[in-house]
Amino acid sequence: RDEYYWSDLVGLQVITQDNRVLGVVDHLIETGANDVLVVKGEQEFLVPFIQGQVVEAVDLEAREIRVDWDPDY
Repeated sequence: RDEYYWSDLVGLQVITQDNRVLGVVDHLIETGANDVLVVKGEQEFLVPFIQGQVVEAVDLEAREIRVDWDPDY
């Protein structure tokens, strides 16, 4: 399980399994249970930062986060 600083995640592009770009991580929220990515694009999405479940991959070099997330959820 990889650990990331929030500052590493801000500015990364968030992409779904079907290659839909949700937007860019604006900031994170600490909820107690898990951290939440606040993703800003055409609209704002709140995506739970749960590695291996919602967050499939974080690629700092490619500046992207791959998520299993339905934007219409």
